[in-house]
Amino acid sequence: ITKALAVGYRHIDTASLYGNEEQVGEAIRYSGVAREDIFVTTKVWNSDQGYDETLRAFETSLTKLGMDYVDLYIYHMWDWQTPIYDIMDGLTRIVKAGKARYIGISNCFAWQIAKANALAEKEGFAKFVSVQGHYNLIFREEEREMVPYCEEENIALTPYSALASGRLS
Repeated sequence: ITKALAVGYRHIDTASLYGNEEQVGEAIRYSGVAREDIFVTTKVWNSDQGYDETLRAFETSLTKLGMDYVDLYIYHMWDWQTPIYDIMDGLTRIVKAGKARYIGISNCFAWQIAKANALAEKEGFAKFVSVQGHYNLIFREEEREMVPYCEEENIALTPYSALASGRLS
């Protein structure tokens, strides 16, 4: 991480599930690059845990990272158990508290982010500004609906598993 930052890389993506937030925060501090010059993303591993549990998990991530805020907080996977209103309300509270500048989601369908952002528009909640999806030369499903939707709505699309877990390397 420190070598990447030294050559100009400025986006660090991690998650509580990865178990490396403390090392990421330490590497950023050690690098000498100002925090405000680095775009830091972390994710919550959601379930039917509710806002209080999600907030505790988020606070734990901030503590491990040694930061007051992250630039992008990603809801790791569509939550089929928790009402979307509760999810968007909780994530908006995190944004309004200044602990995350933006919110995103990973592993969802285009109709799901469209539904969530329509609710956000109606209720004055923060909108998902990014989608992190499984996308590579083998798995191209995102091209059908997600890519056109994100282009239309000006939502960032950041793929993961670009090398298909090594099969394309």
